[in-house]
Amino acid sequence: MATTRKTNPNGARFYTVEGVEMPSVTTILQVIAKPALVKWAENTAKAETINAAADLYIDLGKMAKGTPPMTRAAYVASLESRLGKQRATERESAKATEIGSQAHALVEWDVRKRLGQIVGPRPAATQAAEWAFMAFEDWANSVNFTPIFTEFTVHSMTHRYAGTTDMLALVDGRRVVIDLKTSKSIYAEYFLQVAAYARGLDEMGHGPIDGAMVLRLPKNETDPAFEAVNAVDIDGLFSAFLSVRQVWQWWHEAEEANRAAWVANKRKGA
Repeated sequence: MATTRKTNPNGARFYTVEGVEMPSVTTILQVIAKPALVKWAENTAKAETINAAADLYIDLGKMAKGTPPMTRAAYVASLESRLGKQRATERESAKATEIGSQAHALVEWDVRKRLGQIVGPRPAATQAAEWAFMAFEDWANSVNFTPIFTEFTVHSMTHRYAGTTDMLALVDGRRVVIDLKTSKSIYAEYFLQVAAYARGLDEMGHGPIDGAMVLRLPKNETDPAFEAVNAVDIDGLFSAFLSVRQVWQWWHEAEEANRAAWVANKRKGA
């Protein structure tokens, strides 16, 4: 079955399966507000600004006596220069993404090796990513982990969505969809994601699916060990996911209409 994947300039991901374009599960779930993420961004930006302002204050105190005081405009310009073009939230997010990507690469390499597939050299990784991978190994050894496949494209022609599941595996003898996370916590929308994957696999004929799980891997030694949490009531979660899918469709169509109107108006004015 021919499947292609693309990401638009806004970061939204779409799959084309048998000529039908459909949004990814993660793109659909982006329509859900994430207050914890907003709060983290606010706190990170606030801390960076306070630290930069304090450093500038100290440096100004070191200026020679008799030096004219800095104007408000000059102070603001100096502070903006110290903050830099890339905000702290962007730097921290990029760092977290890199650790997560490396941890995923290590797990995928290990799972493919367990499946007997040809794998290349072991992926290079930072200490934080290695810590996450060791947690995965601890979990795998504790549940008689036997992979069935990894990085598999899942889709539903019925409900028009697609995605890539981290793995389907036997966990203590049960066929379980597993999604890896390297976030600080396990958030509710993660369970909507694995429920969508589970129902997609069922529709594709890869069932029976006995369960779905979110496996959170730590990124540093101060973080607790792995967290493996099973999705409860997959049918109910999938029903909630379909509601989110409907909201996303409404939002997407409205955005496309607004974009088309903007382009048309710009052409008229050209």
